[in-house]
Amino acid sequence: MEGGNYNVHMRRALYAALLAVSSIGFFASPAGADIVGSGSVSSSLSFDYSNNSNAASASGGPFDIIVNVLPGGSSGAIRIVAVAPNGSGVSNLVCGYREIQKSHAECAFNFTADGVWSIHAQMAGADRSNVIATAITNLRVVN
Repeated sequence: MEGGNYNVHMRRALYAALLAVSSIGFFASPAGADIVGSGSVSSSLSFDYSNNSNAASASGGPFDIIVNVLPGGSSGAIRIVAVAPNGSGVSNLVCGYREIQKSHAECAFNFTADGVWSIHAQMAGADRSNVIATAITNLRVVN
C-alpha cells in the first residue's frame, strides 16, 4: 500500500476499534459502496465519524459524518440523508449537496431520537442531477 492509503486504512481501523470498545452512546457499523459509473470511471464511498478535533459522540450536540471519496481528486457533490429509526416519531435529517473537497464531504447532524439511524450518502456529478454512487451504513444512537 502507498503511504497515504496506509494512513487512511489505519485511521479507519482505529475508528473501528475505538467504536467497538467505547461506551460513548453510539455504535457504528462502517460500510461503503463501490459503484461503477459510465465508461471506466468508478467511485468508492466510505464513512468516517467525527472530524478528529473532538471525541466522536452522537449525543449532546452536532455529530460529524464524513464521506470519503476515492479515487482522490474526484469531483462532484455528496448529499447525506439520515433516515430516522422506525417508530421514533422524528423526521429524517437531510444535509444538502456539499462539494467534494480534498476527497471528502462532511455534514453535522443532531440526532434527537434513540435507535438505529440509516445513513445514506449519495454522490452526484457537478450538475447534481444523477446520483452516480451510493453508500449506506447504520448508526445506533443511545442518549
